[in-house]
Amino acid sequence: MNSLIRIILMAAGTYALYQNRYKIMNYLLGISSIRRFAVTFGMDLPFVRDRFMSAIFRA
Repeated sequence: MNSLIRIILMAAGTYALYQNRYKIMNYLLGISSIRRFAVTFGMDLPFVRDRFMSAIFRA
């Protein structure tokens, strides 16, 4: 019975996170240190950096 309640709570939590994913992302990226980390991490990935740079310098 305990495992059934746990599964139901995890499913409800996952659904709530999915429904509010953009609000959560906006809140987290509003914190400058987390935003700086996300940008630095993204620019360290070659495929993200190449795509970003090609979009900026597209003629």
